[in-house]
Amino acid sequence: MNSTDHMDKPIQYTLCLVFFCLVSILPAQIRTHDNGEVTFSVIRDSKTGMLRGLSGWNGRSLSDNFRYPVDGQRQYLGMYSDIWIGTAKDLVAGGWNLDGKSNWVAEKEISQTDIPNGTRSTSVEYEAVDIDLNLLVTQRVISWGRSTHPDADDFVVIQLTITNGDVIDLTDVYVAICADWNMDQVGADKADFSKDWFDYNKELSMLYAYDGDDSDGLDPVHAGLILLDGKLATHQIFPIKNQENGQLNTAVFAPAYRSPLISDPNRFYRSKISARNKADLDELEWTAWDYVAILSAGRYDIRAKQSIQITFGLVAGKSKSDLLDNAQMAKWITYSPQNITLERSQGLVKLQWEPAINYVDGYQVRRLTIGENNLDQLGPRILNSLRYDDATVERGIRYRYTILPVVGNALEELASKPIDTALASTPENVILTDQDKAVLVTWNKPLYVPAGYYVFRRAEGESDFRQITPDIVKDLTFADVEVETGVEYVYRVRPLDTKQQPLAFDSNEVRILPVFPPSRLYTERGTKPDSITVHWPLVSERIAGYNVYRSYNGIEPWTRIASISKSEIQNLSEKPDGSARLTDQFSVLDQIDLHFVDPNVYSGSTYYYMVTALNQEGRESQASTPTERLLISDQNELSTQVNLLKIFTYPSPWQLLKYDRLTFANLMGQVVITIFTPNGDLVHRIDHINGKDKTTWDGRNKDGRLISPGVYIYHVETLNPQIVGKISFSGQITVFR
Repeated sequence: MNSTDHMDKPIQYTLCLVFFCLVSILPAQIRTHDNGEVTFSVIRDSKTGMLRGLSGWNGRSLSDNFRYPVDGQRQYLGMYSDIWIGTAKDLVAGGWNLDGKSNWVAEKEISQTDIPNGTRSTSVEYEAVDIDLNLLVTQRVISWGRSTHPDADDFVVIQLTITNGDVIDLTDVYVAICADWNMDQVGADKADFSKDWFDYNKELSMLYAYDGDDSDGLDPVHAGLILLDGKLATHQIFPIKNQENGQLNTAVFAPAYRSPLISDPNRFYRSKISARNKADLDELEWTAWDYVAILSAGRYDIRAKQSIQITFGLVAGKSKSDLLDNAQMAKWITYSPQNITLERSQGLVKLQWEPAINYVDGYQVRRLTIGENNLDQLGPRILNSLRYDDATVERGIRYRYTILPVVGNALEELASKPIDTALASTPENVILTDQDKAVLVTWNKPLYVPAGYYVFRRAEGESDFRQITPDIVKDLTFADVEVETGVEYVYRVRPLDTKQQPLAFDSNEVRILPVFPPSRLYTERGTKPDSITVHWPLVSERIAGYNVYRSYNGIEPWTRIASISKSEIQNLSEKPDGSARLTDQFSVLDQIDLHFVDPNVYSGSTYYYMVTALNQEGRESQASTPTERLLISDQNELSTQVNLLKIFTYPSPWQLLKYDRLTFANLMGQVVITIFTPNGDLVHRIDHINGKDKTTWDGRNKDGRLISPGVYIYHVETLNPQIVGKISFSGQITVFR
């Protein structure tokens, strides 16, 4: 290869000296892209406004650019990498020239913007000087953040908008990037040179480089220069250093050589001065060496005061396959509409999106009807807008939308990511609550209210869901009473159409491991002086433990005074006589009842107790119904017979449309019963004065209207304290239709 013979050696040395002086004293304004896996800098001389192509910055002077990965030690793009714009008539502007000057001068500073979606954009405007080309260039560099776009963080995109500032048309224009990839020689002795292989991928219009010197181990990193938007003119692999003496090939700095390099794909190949791909390098018997990749778009005719737009990409990958994937992603993200938003309203789906980075003729909207596989094109073949309103949707049908860029034809492979929606009756925000021996299933009203719902459940050990609602549920709640504590259940809610047929819009599946408090909790005076015993049944082996709470007034505050785990209960149960005790507080009687002794009570004080259970996940149940008031008195003025009575309600939970009355049982003679909402609002009052142990309620409030489904609190208080003492009791009622 004797391409350097076209330049005199004194000119080469002078040029190198000028370059060295310029890059050593440059006061720079720097804007850096490091939000992705690539670090790439845009440099402007803050005094002269001069730009030096695609050079980087080492903290003191111009240097190599394009660090990969972002925290790595290697920069793979040589400092002489450049942007060339010119004609086929030896008139090419660039950032590195034989006179040591740059044709690119920016009067304004570089601007940089970080968009909330993780995209970073750097923009600078510069014009061509000291050359007979009236060009104004707007250079925009774009990168994507690794946290927001993990599939698009291995490249930067360089978009060039070239404006003809002249009053006459400019013809035969070419736009090129010269990428001095150095994959091998990075940080090595300057006497050594990068020994790389280059190749061309036709499908992607990409020249790429990789380490070709296996004496020091192969660097797995591949890097490529890709034409993302524009008419391909040439692609050249050109030696930047002479293989015989290692001197810089200054041909790349001379317009006379740049013109054919960017306009004629075969001129230098015919002269065996350049190659087009790896096969050419092998045919010429060239070795791995320090080459540059030259990729050119053209030819263009730019009318006076008009513009053209070209987009390139600098791409990296940890292997060849990774590089190809990343290059394809760079092509997709620059053509595909991004940040699609969707708004649903009555009978309408509104779509909006951001424009493609590259030039497109317009867009095409397509809609897939899920379940029917009907793919429809909506609106015109080419939509010259960034929004579309779909008024042909139907309630209860799910749709999938994609937006395609159109350049001549719709680019199928560059379609946007699909976005699904429905004017549907899908129940949303399904919530499960375990209370009163039932799992209460509630959900939010969907956008379009269906005719009703079915609730489906799958229990632990079951493979299929089964419908557990015998009838259509009209409300937004259902109480499942056929459940056991400690058994995992999974629920979903299915909407129905007006013909009471299921719609294909089941809610999300929601799980619960229910845990219920013990029932039949009661207290009595302990066998020891100044003690109280609390009793409750052991209803399930799946209970992981219990907590015992105490109060002085039957309301807040409740204080936890004891706990016992499943293993401790099992240890107690192993002693048939109940002799095994835990700190003299817990014991098991007849393998079915757990007894707790509270020794910390005092004469003249009253006490209330409630108990919670724990499931295998450690979640605590609701509290049991509090026990009756128990007064510690030396006179034994209270009837223990009365205190042992347990007030309860049935049915529990109460299904209004199935049972027209709720029964209060085990009442203590004459009592007043008050029913409240959880917020403390009075619902109803019952004065029970006949002295019987039962009374009923028809579910109507104080205004005579039937109550709504939900949870209510009842309070019972004796009216004959001279006989049984002033005793009160509180509990909960769960109501559903």
